[in-house]
Amino acid sequence: MSQRPLSTATTAATAATIHSSRLGSIRVRVAVAVVFVSLLLVGATDALHLRYQLQQRLQAFDADLRALPQLYAQPLARSLVDAASSDAGPSEPSDTTRQLLGKVQARPGIIGVELDMGNGSRLSLGDFSTASRADMRQIDFKLGPPAADGALVRVVAQPEALQYMFWREQLPAVLWRDLILVLLLSLVLVIVLDRMLLRPLKALRRLASHADAFDPTLPPPEPEPQQPNELARISHSITRAQQSLWLQLQEEQGRAELLRLEVGRQQDALRSAEQSLAQKNLELGRLSRVDELTGLANRREFDEGLRREFKRAQRQRGHLALAVLDLDHFKSFNERYGVAAGDAVLTRFAQLLSVRFKRDTDLVARLGGEEFVALLPGFGLGVTQGLLEQLREDLRELQLPHEGSVNGQVLTVSIGLAAYSPAHPYLSPQALMQAADEALYIAKHAGRDRLSLAASSGHPEPRQG
Repeated sequence: MSQRPLSTATTAATAATIHSSRLGSIRVRVAVAVVFVSLLLVGATDALHLRYQLQQRLQAFDADLRALPQLYAQPLARSLVDAASSDAGPSEPSDTTRQLLGKVQARPGIIGVELDMGNGSRLSLGDFSTASRADMRQIDFKLGPPAADGALVRVVAQPEALQYMFWREQLPAVLWRDLILVLLLSLVLVIVLDRMLLRPLKALRRLASHADAFDPTLPPPEPEPQQPNELARISHSITRAQQSLWLQLQEEQGRAELLRLEVGRQQDALRSAEQSLAQKNLELGRLSRVDELTGLANRREFDEGLRREFKRAQRQRGHLALAVLDLDHFKSFNERYGVAAGDAVLTRFAQLLSVRFKRDTDLVARLGGEEFVALLPGFGLGVTQGLLEQLREDLRELQLPHEGSVNGQVLTVSIGLAAYSPAHPYLSPQALMQAADEALYIAKHAGRDRLSLAASSGHPEPRQG
């Protein structure tokens, strides 16, 4: 029973908030609609007015173009005669001719003027590159006496440029005027609509906020004096609806509590499943980049590392050595000693590589079978060759027996080495890898148990330790 007054007050406040927000939404919508209608009316009126003015301007522009021969034909002809009698000669236009053509070209909408003086010489002002466009207008008129040789004037005009000037001159003033008219008209309409529509809704909101929605023993609130009976009936309906809503709310709260507990249990189970999935994904990601037998990087991880380090060497103009290593006659080793013994040898050789190349930047990987690769950033041919020769000696010192080997006693390895440097660059990571593979091929066919260098000329050089 102690929760009932609190729930009543809370729900009443909620109802008042809802009425207030709806009333505010109506006021905003009305204001937006009024502004839109005002803008539409004022904009349509000004658009028609500006269109009429633009048509008048274009008609005046056409009349000016037709009047150009009457205005400039005789002055231009006289200037040509004066130029012919001066020291400049008949082929050179005078300053007066240039000034007259400049006045023609400076008129609104005219983009170019050209004078053909009849003796093969021409004088052009403006831009004639767009003269062939369909929206251009051209007027040609000949200069009569006292000019000689049939001088011709060509005028190219663009109405679009005149329209652009018109809108640049008229649009700012029209926009400011429209803004003021829209504001004034909107203000008047909003005041009128507020008196006719929004004030009755405010009265209804006050009635709803004072209603006791959850206590059925209390009578409905009486309507305020001088309020329409319709508002009073709406207020009573709101009160009854709030009472029914409160009962439904109690039932829904009970269901929500049960649902909340069930959701909590499901969330715990989901969280546990997500943790397990994340662990599996981490393990899967590690397995997708690591060779399962040797623990070295696999072919996918090596390919990404090769592309990354090759780009860095290109960018920094550094060195990058790449060695491909293949255990000699390993197939016969597996046939003679068994697959388990072969796997043990591969694991031991992988450990030897990890010990020899243990810098943070070094990358040792197993490409497959008995083939391994070492990627050594910052090392050139000389330094890498010494490290690999020492690796061959380390493998010999392990004394891994192999009766079918090169020397018939212990397991050996063949190595192909290529190195990127500013003096001997390669075009791509694939080219560097191919050079190392070719060097390994030469080492195998030269008798195995040796290191072969990929020379800068592209021909590998076998070397036996």
